[in-house]
Amino acid sequence: MSLREQLHAYIARIEKRLRWSTVLRGAAILALSALLATLLLVTIANARAFSEGSVTAARFALIFTLVVAAGAGLVWPLHRLTRRRAVGTAETAFPQFEQRLVTFTERDGRDPFIELLAGETLEVARSAEPEQLVTGRRLWVSLAAGAGAFAVLIWMIAAGPGFLGYGASLLWTGPHRDRPPIYGLRVTPGDAVVRRQADQLISAIPSGFQSPSVKLHARFQNSAKWEETPMQPAATGSFAGSYQFLLAAVPENVEYYVTAGAVESKHYHIRVTDLPAVKQIRVTYHYPAWTEMPPEIEERAGDLRAVTGTQAELEISTDRPLQGGQILLDSGQKIPLTGGASNVYRATVKMDQDGVYHVAGVEQGQPVRISEDFFIEARKPNPPQIALTRPAHGDYHASPIEEVTLAAKASGDYALKSVELHYSVNGGAETTLNLLSRKNEKQADGSTTLSLEQFKLVPGDLISVYATAKDSNAQSQTDMLFIQADPFEREYSQSQIAGGGGGGGGGGDPSAQISQREKEIISQTFKQQADKTSTAQQAADISKLLSQSQATLRDQAMTLSGRLQARELTDAVQAISDFEKDMVGAAQAMGPAAQRLEQQKWKDAIPNEQKALQYLLRAEATFRQIQVAFGGRGGGGGGGGAARDLAQLFDLELDTEKNQYETAETKSMSAAERQQQIEDALKKLDEIARRQQDLAGQQRSSQQTAEQKWQQEMLRRDAEQLEQQLQQQLAQNQNQNGSQSNSSSSSSSSSNSSSSSGASSGKPSSQSGAQGRQSAQQALDRLHQAVDDMRRAGSQGSGADSRRAADRLREATDLLGN
Repeated sequence: MSLREQLHAYIARIEKRLRWSTVLRGAAILALSALLATLLLVTIANARAFSEGSVTAARFALIFTLVVAAGAGLVWPLHRLTRRRAVGTAETAFPQFEQRLVTFTERDGRDPFIELLAGETLEVARSAEPEQLVTGRRLWVSLAAGAGAFAVLIWMIAAGPGFLGYGASLLWTGPHRDRPPIYGLRVTPGDAVVRRQADQLISAIPSGFQSPSVKLHARFQNSAKWEETPMQPAATGSFAGSYQFLLAAVPENVEYYVTAGAVESKHYHIRVTDLPAVKQIRVTYHYPAWTEMPPEIEERAGDLRAVTGTQAELEISTDRPLQGGQILLDSGQKIPLTGGASNVYRATVKMDQDGVYHVAGVEQGQPVRISEDFFIEARKPNPPQIALTRPAHGDYHASPIEEVTLAAKASGDYALKSVELHYSVNGGAETTLNLLSRKNEKQADGSTTLSLEQFKLVPGDLISVYATAKDSNAQSQTDMLFIQADPFEREYSQSQIAGGGGGGGGGGDPSAQISQREKEIISQTFKQQADKTSTAQQAADISKLLSQSQATLRDQAMTLSGRLQARELTDAVQAISDFEKDMVGAAQAMGPAAQRLEQQKWKDAIPNEQKALQYLLRAEATFRQIQVAFGGRGGGGGGGGAARDLAQLFDLELDTEKNQYETAETKSMSAAERQQQIEDALKKLDEIARRQQDLAGQQRSSQQTAEQKWQQEMLRRDAEQLEQQLQQQLAQNQNQNGSQSNSSSSSSSSSNSSSSSGASSGKPSSQSGAQGRQSAQQALDRLHQAVDDMRRAGSQGSGADSRRAADRLREATDLLGN
């Protein structure tokens, strides 16, 4: 190859290198311009809510930007990149050429010394490679910048977030019908046909943005002027978040659209037609067969209210013939009207669920409303109500030869099929008595008398009683109550009045605490057995709680028995030995009961629970005998010491209200401590009242759910526990006040003058203390009444009982606060 050809090849390499640099730089400029222009134009269009005009203008601006960037950054530089300009660029970059490349380019083919010039130029070119003129790094930077900008732009168009991605896609690819607009106005009813002089509600819901004002623009057929009016926000109900305006008594065709800020909806048309008007709706209710209720007629109706499953037969009278009439439900169902004689049309609506309906005609294949909306209220059937009226106040204590009257009263919305009284002796086979004299009555009551002597009961035995009422659809039952056999002459603890000084610190019968807790477990098990609304998780939670409670009582009974044996108390007094055997029997029955509860075998658990309760009640009767014997001996002797030990063990193991390490010496409290106890109880009572108020509010408009029943039951237990705590505190305060009064009387009697002065000064304090005790007792009475109301609210699902309980809890709070 000649020197001349070699130099031509060198110049071609320079030219190629410069061309690549120009192309990559131009492509990067074009991509960056497209990205930056897209971001700027999308932001501007977003401020106009991507209105049609703003999007169109943004597209023109984007095209203009791309044309300018392509021409200035790519087309024009490539056009200017000639051989002469490439050589000039090389001469500038490499001054050592000293214009040889320019001279060679200009004189090539005309100078006989061109070969000599080419040789000299090639000698210089060896130290001036084209890669030095346009480095590889420069090419890679241009390529990376262009590719990066292009990739970001493609990502924005395909999957960019928010308004940037939506706007980029809108500018580059146009609107997508499968992708909803990011900003819009959903206007209802859109195009519509209405009866002349009928009202038409127009609703608009902004989508993707918030606007301080939404306006309706309307133009009537005989008017050339657009009328503008603000739409009012709907704050509640199913229209929350929308804006509404009512076109009242529309006389003629209307064209309308809605604007919200920069967003404008499509134009819609309301066409007015002449259709009949509804004069009267007559409804005949055909109730479900199980209700055994005759059809009921409402002459002037509209709204439908009846039990679920009722067939409502409608007779609709219009002022003139109606073509293609139909009932339109909010679910979309269409029920055609039949008949037409004397302009009376018929249709039947099956009331399976709540809803809304209206009457419509048909105009050019499109339904046209001719009536207002009417509500459909499909009521769930209420179960019958049943209550035990005798015994009137819960559990009943009787002697083993007494005759006890049991009575129940039932009522229901539908015909009663059965009203039954159920009782079981010591957890044995259940006996059922029919109290319904005539079937299909809506109210019934009945009674029976149990002769306890025929059951050969002994003190501590019990009879469980409950009543059920059933109609053709549901069954209800009362809580379980107990008839407890007591000795012929009830034996109360004499230790408190005979000065025995033991027996659990003078706080009543501690043995009754564990039997009462067992009764609560039986009651809740019985409720759960009949509860068909609890979810699987709720049933599992309840079974876990009841099983743990039963296991805890079993452990306490076994521990008490073990300590009695360890202290050899069973050998000291025969009654204590009998007591220990009954506690062991109760614990042995509690074990299987806890297992059945954990397995959610409610019905199988109840007999074991009742057997455990029977043993506990026998132990309770034995404990009373021990207390009486201990009190009668004045606390002396070996038997008295054994009885004191038994009472202390009760305090230690079974009294959950006391600290297990509390001793007799620490039980006397100062006035400050008593005041703190009252304040703590007041806080707890206020919290229970607030929770009950919230629960009553939830039950105001709906049937009580399974979760609300459980909450009500837990709240009732808290209230009962607080009631017991307040009773104990009141008893302790009275005892301490009595002791202080006796001490004061003894000391004051030593001086007549001091006694006279003390009586004078102490009278207001005495009156204040009496008033305080009276307020506390009234608070306890209100709390007890509230507990009864809560029990009824939980068993019957009554919102009225729940609200009454909340009111009485608030009254108790106020009284205790005083």
